[in-house]
Amino acid sequence: MIIKHTYQVLMSLLVMLIFSGCGSGSNADIHYVSLGASDVTGVGATPITNGYVNLVQEGIEERTTKSVSLSNLGIPGATVGDIDNLEVQLLKLDKPDLITLSTGANDIIVGDGVVGFESDLKGLLGKLRSISPEALIVIANVPNLVMTERFVKNPDSDVNTDNILRYNQAISRQATAFGAILVDLYSVPLNDSFTSEADGFHPNDRGHRAIADKFLEAIGSSADTL
Repeated sequence: MIIKHTYQVLMSLLVMLIFSGCGSGSNADIHYVSLGASDVTGVGATPITNGYVNLVQEGIEERTTKSVSLSNLGIPGATVGDIDNLEVQLLKLDKPDLITLSTGANDIIVGDGVVGFESDLKGLLGKLRSISPEALIVIANVPNLVMTERFVKNPDSDVNTDNILRYNQAISRQATAFGAILVDLYSVPLNDSFTSEADGFHPNDRGHRAIADKFLEAIGSSADTL
C-alpha cells in the first residue's frame, strides 16, 4: 500500500508539471480534460500520442473547426478512488468545457465490489459537476475484458461477464443521474486485432481508433455547443 501511494503521488506531481500550463490560460475554443488510467494516457498506441484521447481531440477539431486544448490527466493503474483523490485535485485548477472519463476496469481487476465502486463514482461525478457545472461529461463503460488475451490465457475470478455487466449498470445509472453521455465500449470487440501484442490487454492502434470513434459518435453534435 505504501508503494502504491508513493507511486500515485509521484504520478500526480508529474501530471501537474506537464499540464500546469494547460487549460484556463489557453486561447483554444474548447478546453478538454481526460480522466482515467493507462488507456487514457495512450498505452498500447504507437506512438503513445496516437491514443484515443488525442484522436478524440483531433476528431472534434475536424468536425467543428474549433480549436481544442487537451489536458490528459490519466494515471496508469488508477481506480475510481484514485481518480477522485488525485486527478480531481488537478482539475480544480481549471473549468473544462469537455470531460471524458474511463474507469471501472482496474476496480474490477483489483477485486473492488460494485457497491463501493458506484458510491465512489457518484461522489466523483458530483465533484466534476461542482467544479464545472456546464461541462459536457462523457463516460465510458467497461469493455468486455474477458475477451482479451490476458484473461483468456490467465482467467481471473473477479474478471467475469456478470461482474462487468454489474459495473456497467452502475456506470449507466450514474451517467443518467449526472447528465453525462454514456459511451458503450462493452460493444467494441476485444480480440487480438484490437489489443496490444505486448500485453494482450491494452488497445493497440486499431483499438484506440475504435474507442475514439465510439467517443466521437457519442459526443456527436454536442461538440458544436461547447
